[in-house]
Amino acid sequence: MRKILFKKIFVSLVLIAMLGIISAGCGPAGPPIIIPPTTCNLTVYSQAVTVWGYVWVNGVSTGQWIDYNGAATITGLTPGTVASVQVVDNWGASSHVEFVTLTSGTNTVVFYWW
Repeated sequence: MRKILFKKIFVSLVLIAMLGIISAGCGPAGPPIIIPPTTCNLTVYSQAVTVWGYVWVNGVSTGQWIDYNGAATITGLTPGTVASVQVVDNWGASSHVEFVTLTSGTNTVVFYWW
């Protein structure tokens, strides 16, 4: 009689423990963690007399103009991406392309030649 009572209590405790473990895993999940996207800046410098025109980033004009010893800052870019940067003059001639992997903060590209 004592053994049967012990078995019933033991089995009951095991079942209660199993149900507790199972139901703990089925609780509602917390709200998703939303990490706001960070942005970075790109400053383009011209250090050559022949480098002047509009700054283009990833094939799109930024509307920013630079000339010799000038600088243009482009904001709102995404860190971790690769940006292609070039300068296009009034006649549509484009400079060589500089590639830069953007990091958080301010990134710099210097054009020493067309």
